[in-house]
Amino acid sequence: MRFLVILSCLLAATVLSADCRGLAPARSLPAPRANEWTLATLNLWRLRDIRKDSRLDKPLSAAVLKKRIQALADFIAGPLQAPHMLAVQEAENRELLEALAVRLARQGWRYRVVLKEGNDPSGMDVGLLYREPVRITSVGQLFAEQGFHGHSLFSRPPLRVTVQAPRQLQLVVVHLRSARGLQKPRVHEKRQSQAALLANWAAEQDGPLVVAGDFNTAWDAGRFSDSYERFAASGLFNLWKLLPKRQRYSFRHRCRPQALDHIWVSPNLETSVSRMAASRGNAGRYQSLYGSQGVAPVSDHDALVVYFSTGG
Repeated sequence: MRFLVILSCLLAATVLSADCRGLAPARSLPAPRANEWTLATLNLWRLRDIRKDSRLDKPLSAAVLKKRIQALADFIAGPLQAPHMLAVQEAENRELLEALAVRLARQGWRYRVVLKEGNDPSGMDVGLLYREPVRITSVGQLFAEQGFHGHSLFSRPPLRVTVQAPRQLQLVVVHLRSARGLQKPRVHEKRQSQAALLANWAAEQDGPLVVAGDFNTAWDAGRFSDSYERFAASGLFNLWKLLPKRQRYSFRHRCRPQALDHIWVSPNLETSVSRMAASRGNAGRYQSLYGSQGVAPVSDHDALVVYFSTGG
């Protein structure tokens, strides 16, 4: 029996550290047309600085951080086609995004940065990079003070941004609770509570709204999909529906494709959407990711982008 347990652990470790088989080749996002502007979302895979700020913080060396920032800049300016707005998850602080913006400026793309510190004990936050013609009038957080059994309901409170141009809308960037420990009632309840609170808020908004980021849930069966179903009740439209079913994934859990990342739009924005796409080359490349320490590939998630018509 002990031998079987050890063998199972070894097999699990092998699956987690090896690149998956039969992966789609790396693929860039289509460049926007002259009459389009774009919004993308990407999980930055634990982008940390060189300081240890908490017990759970695992800082990077200066050399690795420099390589990661350059690799991310190359990825954003290259395969991601320099989106006009880029919602990001798993960035430790604003300074890291500012360093990324500096590298992008050297490649001809001048981005501004938004990030508000949250409640995550490991220091991870959500943020936004944006460039012309995007103009932002206000930045805030949703539910930052909302409690849950004596703790914060949202370790990473949703980032709420009011966009004035190229069209008026609200953008909410999210990174919801992961499915780790999902068998525990407390974890299941927290995930459902996050999704329900955000869905109720979204349903109450009258103007154009985009909610984008890492939801850590997808259509499926059982507990994993419960929080997805809760948020789907908001009435927003999930842009994955614009792609063929076989293309609807941004992550691979034990090599099984999953759509953890989502971009949702309100009904009054649907006619402005011209298309949607997902990059390829990150998800499922575990060995390459860990072996390069996040340089090649830059993340364990593929990126999503929505193309809006400037006339919409």
